[in-house]
This record gives sequence, C-alpha cells and structure tokens, in this order.
Amino acid sequence: MSKSYLVKRVTSKLSSKEVGAIVLKQNEINITVKDELGHILLVDTADSEEMFLLASLLQHSMTSNDVIFLEREDSRYTDLFIFNGASNPFSQKDLRKIKSTLGFSRFDMFKLPLLNTHDEKIWDTWEEWKYNEQLRIRSDKDIAIINCSQLGFEMLVHCCCYLATSYSGHSHFDWNSTKSSPELIIRNIARN
Repeated sequence: MSKSYLVKRVTSKLSSKEVGAIVLKQNEINITVKDELGHILLVDTADSEEMFLLASLLQHSMTSNDVIFLEREDSRYTDLFIFNGASNPFSQKDLRKIKSTLGFSRFDMFKLPLLNTHDEKIWDTWEEWKYNEQLRIRSDKDIAIINCSQLGFEMLVHCCCYLATSYSGHSHFDWNSTKSSPELIIRNIARN
C-alpha cells in the first residue's frame, strides 16, 4: 500500500481563472529554501523522507498544473513558488496576489500520493541535453520562483528521488536553467 501525505489545496481566483495551489509551511515539512544574494537558490531537505515529499509535490504539479507554494516561517528563508509556466504564465505580481489571497480562499484537504523509490533504469536512457534550459528561476530574499517545463518537472522528480535513495547529497541544476537564472542546488542534508 502506498503512503500519502495530507496537504491543503487552495483554489484562488486570478482574473477570470481559477488557480489551484498546494500550500505547505517549510518548517512543518522540514524543507527550507534560502536565497544566497540572488546567485544561488538552495532547497534543503532534512533527509530522504522529505526529499521524497518534494519529488511527490513536483510530480503532482507536473500532472495537475497546480502551483506549489512553500511558505517560509522565518525571514532567514525565502517563499518558493513552483509551477509550469506554459500552463500557468504567472508574473511575480500574480504570485504575490495568490499569496495574499490564501487566507481568504476556499481550500480542500488533499491526499498526495508519496513516491518512495527510484528506478535506476532511468539513467540507461538519460539524455542530459534534452533537459537544457528547462528551468527558469528567479530569486530574491523574499520570493523565489521555479518555472518548469514538463521536461523540467520530469528531471526534478527523477533527481529528487535519486537524492533520496543515494548518498550523493546534492545536485546542481546550472545546465538545466536558463542563462539568466541563479544556480539551483537541491540538497539532502542528512546525506550531504
């Protein structure tokens, strides 16, 4: 039987469009996001369980087009929005509006199925070049945005599952980001 995680799914109205968002507080899920002077965006998970949760969130967003919002609890960290920009072309102003309406939007509890393994066979067919520039990242001290294509989501899901099962510890995504993006580093702190 597969595990699941209960999350809050909020539906917000943005112009004439309804937007679904999964909202989680970083301190409650042991995933933190930190901006390093606009040059590096660090996404840190406490251990493998949290890395699988991150992979599961990314997979959910890839299949549903929901926005993932990891809300900070402390000014040392950064709010993070993750979404598919082709399906949801949000501006920073749109994301701030979504954030400001979260307390007034209706929400449902949603069971997120959790990934719990990594299939090593993926590396037999892995073609690094097809993931080039599939992530568009913007970051500052208050808000970070990871705008993924479908391929970008696929790559992040596989990489997070790999980081959860291996002792690699961290992965750099500079080849996969656009030239203007800060460096994205995802770390499994317990295995780093």
